[in-house]
Amino acid sequence: MIKGIIKVILLLLLTLTFSACEEKFSQNTQVNKEEKKEQVIYTPRLPIPEWDKIAKQNINNYWSNWHDAKHDPIPATQIGYAYANKLQDYEKALQWFEYSNSMKPTADNSAYACSALQQLKQYEKALTWCNNAISLGSTQVFIVLASIYNEQENYQETEKWLLKAFDSKNKDAPISLGYLYANNLKDYVKAEQYYKEAIKIRDLEAFHNLSRLYHHNLHDDIKASAYAIALIGNKYSYQSVMNLLKKDWQIPNDIIQKGYELQLSSDEFPIKYKENLNLE
Repeated sequence: MIKGIIKVILLLLLTLTFSACEEKFSQNTQVNKEEKKEQVIYTPRLPIPEWDKIAKQNINNYWSNWHDAKHDPIPATQIGYAYANKLQDYEKALQWFEYSNSMKPTADNSAYACSALQQLKQYEKALTWCNNAISLGSTQVFIVLASIYNEQENYQETEKWLLKAFDSKNKDAPISLGYLYANNLKDYVKAEQYYKEAIKIRDLEAFHNLSRLYHHNLHDDIKASAYAIALIGNKYSYQSVMNLLKKDWQIPNDIIQKGYELQLSSDEFPIKYKENLNLE
């Protein structure tokens, strides 16, 4: 059902941030194996974290990384990533990121330390690690910084870092900006602008949020209908969309029909519903 479903995107960004580099870590692992003989041997300033029972039971495929991590920050960071993303053990993850950083500060281990500290609600420390990541060339932490400030209800700083994330082509920034403007800053024109940016990259949640924005805030039920109808068969069923438009929002059939025609004819809709609506 569409009714009442609004995801608080900013509160999900941490998971997205951890997940975003999984492919890169996989590539780094392969490079690490192929170029092992040529690698520099790093000396850590911190003791290596223990390989505990939970790790043995749940992420034992990272066991070889533990041996490599004795003198290499990349596998150490990968183990930290596994604790964070697979086990949600952010304290243990942080130990591994700090250990990795003690060998060589990198954009990755700094960014992931920032994310883990955010999850632990240690915001001041998180900001320090995020700034370190930025100084090392990271742009992925822009979205994490936005999430940190959002959790503290500092929406001006949230906006600042989301705009930086948007400029750096972060795919989660457009819908997050739309949500921020619509629900926190009450700037509905900008909310419309960034939801449309999210729609360009086929973010289905943006269609839903924009439909709600048009109905509740911009009072344009033709467009509200159009963006809801475009989701039929893509995210929601025909019946759930019709219930929303007819019963919940009480939009007349002639307006719904105009919305249907709009989503068919406009280039602003990368997805469309082409079947007959069978309006009575």
